[in-house]
Amino acid sequence: MTNNNTTDPEAAGIDKPHQGSARKNRGIRFSDSEWEEVRAAAQDHGITSAEFVREKILALVRNPASASSVAIPADLVPLIERTFRYTYMVATKMRSDMMDAGDGEALDKLVSEARALQESLIGGSSS
Repeated sequence: MTNNNTTDPEAAGIDKPHQGSARKNRGIRFSDSEWEEVRAAAQDHGITSAEFVREKILALVRNPASASSVAIPADLVPLIERTFRYTYMVATKMRSDMMDAGDGEALDKLVSEARALQESLIGGSSS
């Protein structure tokens, strides 16, 4: 049988800055479907649901900047990669055709419009 001593920092796996502090139950309400998502994610990470929730919440609290970065769902990554690759191929072909046809000014105008659109989509914080 496993011995769970919540007041023993080593047994509870408490971070060094909080060593010696006993943990207390806190209530967070989840729907059944939300809790199933949490449970599955925790299982994927090989930890309990409570540990998973604690780690994620503390990571957000300790590093608020990370909250603004949205993770891309893994199932979308291949689609994004293929879309980028195909777009690059088509854009390269179209650029070559426009340059061969002497449409350099039209190409420059398209590039400017695309950059302006990108800047407006990301809220004016372009690099």
